[in-house]
Amino acid sequence: MWIVSKEDKYVASTWGAVVSLKANEPKQVANDLGLLCLQHGCEEVKGEVKEEPVVEAVVEDEVVIEEESIDLESMTKVQLEEHGRTIGIELDRRKTKAKLIEEIKAAE
Repeated sequence: MWIVSKEDKYVASTWGAVVSLKANEPKQVANDLGLLCLQHGCEEVKGEVKEEPVVEAVVEDEVVIEEESIDLESMTKVQLEEHGRTIGIELDRRKTKAKLIEEIKAAE
C-alpha cells in the first residue's frame, strides 16, 4: 500500500512496526501498517507511483545507508514508549517526557 502524509509524521504500532513519513512524499508500507497510517491522518495514494532510488554512500566496497534521525521531542509519551520497545527497552509512562527521552538516548 502506498501512503502519503501532508506533514512530517512518525507512526509506530503496538507490535513494533515503525514508519517515518516526510511531507508529501509517498511511501510504500505493508497493508496493516498502512491502515494504521490512515487512522493517523495519512492518505492512500491511488494510481501509479514513481519510485525514487535509495540514496546510498559507497566507502571501500561497503554500502552504508544513512540513517534518519528521529525527533524524540515531537513524539508523545506513548510513541516514546513504543520506540523504546523497538530498541529493546521498556519505559514507564508515569515518568516525565524529558526523563523518557533521557532513558532512550542512554540506551542508543
